[in-house]
Amino acid sequence: MSRRYRLALLFLGLTTAPLPATEVVWPTTLDLTAVRSAQDYLQPTVSGRLESATFGMVREEGLRFHEGVDIRPGRHDAAGEALDLVRAAMDGQVAYVNPHVNGPYGKYVVLVHPGAELPVYSLYAHLAAIDPAVRLGMFTRRGLTLGRMGRTSAGASPITPDRAHLHFEVGLILSTGFNQWYAAQPDNRKSPNLHGLFNGQNLIGMDPLPLLGQRSVDVLALVRRQPTALTVVLRAPKVPDFVTRYPVLARGERGKAAGWYVEFSWQGMPLRWTALEAGNPRLPAQGWQIAEVDVTQRPLLIRRKLLAADGRKPGELLTQNVGILLSTAR
Repeated sequence: MSRRYRLALLFLGLTTAPLPATEVVWPTTLDLTAVRSAQDYLQPTVSGRLESATFGMVREEGLRFHEGVDIRPGRHDAAGEALDLVRAAMDGQVAYVNPHVNGPYGKYVVLVHPGAELPVYSLYAHLAAIDPAVRLGMFTRRGLTLGRMGRTSAGASPITPDRAHLHFEVGLILSTGFNQWYAAQPDNRKSPNLHGLFNGQNLIGMDPLPLLGQRSVDVLALVRRQPTALTVVLRAPKVPDFVTRYPVLARGERGKAAGWYVEFSWQGMPLRWTALEAGNPRLPAQGWQIAEVDVTQRPLLIRRKLLAADGRKPGELLTQNVGILLSTAR
C-alpha cells in the first residue's frame, strides 16, 4: 500500500473512530465533508511532492526533517490569501504566543495539554494573524479560534499565497533548563533566544497525523507506539526535569537513580527512561554514551543526525538533545 493511499485512509478514519481518551478536532475550518484524499488537506512545498507536507525526513531528497504536518486552506479571498481559521485541536492552555515574524515559524501559538494522557504541546505556525482574545495562560477548549491561516515566516524562502498553510505540530518539551543551555553554547552568542522554552530546539515532535485521524485518542499510547531506534546510558546527579514532567515515561526508583537508560525514537524523542542505581554496570564512568542502535534504522538515524556519518558515534542532534535534557540534572 502506498504512503499516499495510507494518508487518505488515515484521514477518512475520522468518520468511524471509536471514542474514549482525549477528544480531538481538526485544527482548521476546512470543510471536511469535501475531503476525499490526502491531496484535499495537505499543502506540499514548491516541490509539489505530497509527502513534503507530512512528518519526517521528507524535504530536500530526504535530507531535511519536517517536524509536523502542513494543512492547506479551503477558502481564499479575492487576492488569493487564505481565509481558513485555525483552531485548538484539544483542550489545553496557551503556553506561548509569538505575534512577530522573527523565525521560520512566523507568527505562532503553542498550547499545552495537561489533561491528556501525556501532557504534550501543540503548535500552530505561519499564522496571518493571531486572534486578539488569545492570551498567555488562558485555558482553551478544543475548537477555539487561535487565529487565521497564513504564510508568515522569516525563513530563507518566502511562502507564496498559493502555498499558505497551517504548520501543525505535536510533541514534548525537552527541558525547562533550555534557556541556560542555549546561553552557554558559544555558537549562540550572536543569536539571542527569542522564544524561550518554545524555541524549536527545545521541542521534539512526533507524527501528528495519527492524532488528527481520530475523534479521540490516547496520546500516551501514540508516544509509546513509536519504536526505539537507539538507546543512551547517562549519569545524572539530579533527576532530569523531563522525567519529573513526564513521569509515566519513567521506570524504577528515581530517588536511587545515579543515571538513566534512555530509549529514543528515530527523530530524537525520549520514549522511556529506566533508573539505574549506583554501581550498575551499564553506567558510564562519566557523562553519557550510546548503548545500542537498531541497525535497521541506522541510515535514517544518520540522516537525522542522531548518529555521525560512521553510524556509530553520536551525531550533532543527539549530542544537542542529551545536553538539553541534562541541563537540569547537574
